[in-house]
Amino acid sequence: MLPVEHIFPALHQQLVTGDAIVVAPPGAGKSTCLPLSLLELEQFKEKKIILLQPRRIAVRSIAAYLSNQLGEAVGQTVGYRIRGDVKVSSSTRLEIVTEGILTRLLQSQPELPDIGLVIFDEFHERSVHADFSLALCIEVQHALRDDLRLLVMSATLDVAALSKLLPEAKLLESQGKSYPVDLVYRADHNKLPLFEKISRLVIEVTPEHEFDCLVFLPSVADINKAAAKLRGYFGAEIEVLTLYSELPKQEQQKALQPHPDSKRKVILATNIAETSLTIEGIQVVVDSGVEKKAIFQLSRGITHLQDQNISQASATQRAGRAGRLTAGTCYRLWSREFHDRLPKQSTPDILITDMSQFILESAIWGSTIQELSLIDQPSGAQIKQGTDLLQQLGALDTKFRVTGLGRDIHKLGCHAGVGNMLLKSSEISVSHHSLACVLAALLESKDPLRGETSAQVSQRIEFIQSNRTHAIWQTINYWHKRLACLVDSTWPIHDIGLLLSFAFPQWIGFQTSDNRYLLANGAGVQLRDDDLLTSHKWIILGSMFSTDKTFGDANVALAEGISFEKIKKHHDKLINWSANVTWNEERGSIVAEKVQTLGAITIAKQALPKPSPSEVSAIWEEVIQAKGIMNLPFDDNTLQLIERVKLAKKVAPNVNWPDFTDKGLSLTLQSWLLPYIADVFTWHHLCKINFSEMLSSVMTWKTLNALKQLMPEKYKVPSGSHIPLNYLDNGQVRMSVRMQEVYGLVDTPRIGEGKILLHLELLSPAGRPLQTTQDLAGFWQGSYREVQKEMKGRYQKHFWPDDPGNAQATTRTKKKMNNSN
Repeated sequence: MLPVEHIFPALHQQLVTGDAIVVAPPGAGKSTCLPLSLLELEQFKEKKIILLQPRRIAVRSIAAYLSNQLGEAVGQTVGYRIRGDVKVSSSTRLEIVTEGILTRLLQSQPELPDIGLVIFDEFHERSVHADFSLALCIEVQHALRDDLRLLVMSATLDVAALSKLLPEAKLLESQGKSYPVDLVYRADHNKLPLFEKISRLVIEVTPEHEFDCLVFLPSVADINKAAAKLRGYFGAEIEVLTLYSELPKQEQQKALQPHPDSKRKVILATNIAETSLTIEGIQVVVDSGVEKKAIFQLSRGITHLQDQNISQASATQRAGRAGRLTAGTCYRLWSREFHDRLPKQSTPDILITDMSQFILESAIWGSTIQELSLIDQPSGAQIKQGTDLLQQLGALDTKFRVTGLGRDIHKLGCHAGVGNMLLKSSEISVSHHSLACVLAALLESKDPLRGETSAQVSQRIEFIQSNRTHAIWQTINYWHKRLACLVDSTWPIHDIGLLLSFAFPQWIGFQTSDNRYLLANGAGVQLRDDDLLTSHKWIILGSMFSTDKTFGDANVALAEGISFEKIKKHHDKLINWSANVTWNEERGSIVAEKVQTLGAITIAKQALPKPSPSEVSAIWEEVIQAKGIMNLPFDDNTLQLIERVKLAKKVAPNVNWPDFTDKGLSLTLQSWLLPYIADVFTWHHLCKINFSEMLSSVMTWKTLNALKQLMPEKYKVPSGSHIPLNYLDNGQVRMSVRMQEVYGLVDTPRIGEGKILLHLELLSPAGRPLQTTQDLAGFWQGSYREVQKEMKGRYQKHFWPDDPGNAQATTRTKKKMNNSN
């Protein structure tokens, strides 16, 4: 008896009246035993049950297992649907499908008339398709089918968040059946490739165990490299197998099923083996702790496969694979301390994916993404990027409504750009349409010439044309059949660039250096130095890639040259003339010109007459705000005025002072500066502006007079001299004065109604600093004696009294002082 069977009575009762959430660990039987039990319920006798799985390999595997349990072939009571592979019949009551299939079904038949229950399995993986299709199902329940039941199943789940979407769903938990798993942390800090580290660990630990070993690696490349190394080591003694989604079905089954000769197996797998799949005989797990994650880069408009550390939840799932049969062991290629720093859960796909497909799906459904019942909402930047692309293709109009073209694209069930290419090509000729089917297949498949020096698509098309047995022809034939298009092998190779431009107008690129191109979407890409395509001024990309170490331009994977004449003819709506008034930092001036652009690409420029005052003011405001207000070319008088006003405001807050802080000056640019520089076009000219006069003009005569009294520009010392005051940005006021000129001053001078003590910088007769003080009386009575002694020897002609606080101030030598007396 499987552990999940304990919750069957409660689950069956709950589904009579409402939805349910089932939480059960891997191996409990929720994907296998549970769906079969639901077929026996009376309420589903006349209705189908849909079971969603996030991966194709799991769909086939579970369908085969359940059919075998019933003693039937796949396609009878239990069937499945994945793109390009359907096994169902009129007697099928349980259909296992990938999540995208359910979305298509909902769009075509929103009432789901033949369906009584939808099961969302492995929901913890938070596939964007699962999130989206669940949201649509909830809308169907509320608006059309209150008898439709939803069952969400997972090994680990954010129940609180899900319960907000399904508030009346009952939570049922099964503890599952598993044996203890010994966790062994084996951090390897050697600077070896990951596959080398994993291979060494597998070779070390395999002899210590009796059963099979499951190894988790992030990519197919890592898997194949490790497989070659391990096969060379183990020879015929142990079977080394691989498991990943692109692997042929027969090879996948070899990894999933027991070895026919009972030979031990080492299975190298991606994270598709974390859940869902039943893999017989596993006692040992070796976990790299790394996964390949698809991250959509908004700045480039590409999905980048990035190596990243797995979450703690994924690590738990992987380790659990070792405890299905007996007590097992999981070796982790990291430390216990590092494990504690891993994120608890993986980032939901909806936050890191290209949303264009789902924006179109939502529009077809009759709502926006934001209106759907989603656990997590995509960012505004994701929505904008996806919406802009759909509008560029013509799938959405300016009011975000689906166009006729958008509906036709949606029916094809592929990337919106590829769908646009398939439709637009049919308007040119049959041979163009046929070539578009080939390009669609190439864009969806593994590059048949990967490793070639050139990214040129035409080379791939010529290879495909002469290799009719290549696996890619299966997809080519699918598209020809899907579109009722004849295979016309007289493909117009010269128009590959044109067809690709229908798919990816945002990836039209203009050459900016020998091998670098600027794309219409603003991204930069580069070709290899020796790529044949570098001879083309204009190219169009079919795909590009970046690595984890790529910080600048992305690398071009597939591209073709295209003439500007064809771009103008077929994409005239993307080419715009605009009158621009901009700031040219290199020239340090405002420039007015008419610019022809294709997205971020500047095609041509024409000088324009002098811009209007409002345009000039707007540019200056933008430049000044970007540079910062204090980076204006203020002279000393202006800077002193600013500091005087700021200090006066502290001393006399009741006076109506202007706000001369950085923020205040920035917010009031429109009043004190911009109206007076509407005829200024260069930074050089701006430097000649009398900023002090402009700032003074914002104050009344009364305020200016109060400023003069409180914060004077100069201070009269006992010698009769008017010494300039230096107002510092830290609130200090400094006066640099020869020491002889302040003889007779007992205390430190003050300003600001006596609230501000001056910082006195006392100078020698030669103008060199002798002492800085705010305590003049203390200086006269203290360290002045040492200064006096030194100065008498150096400046014998000058007056150095014993009691400077009561001595006569002077600007003269002793001789001149005596003569004047």
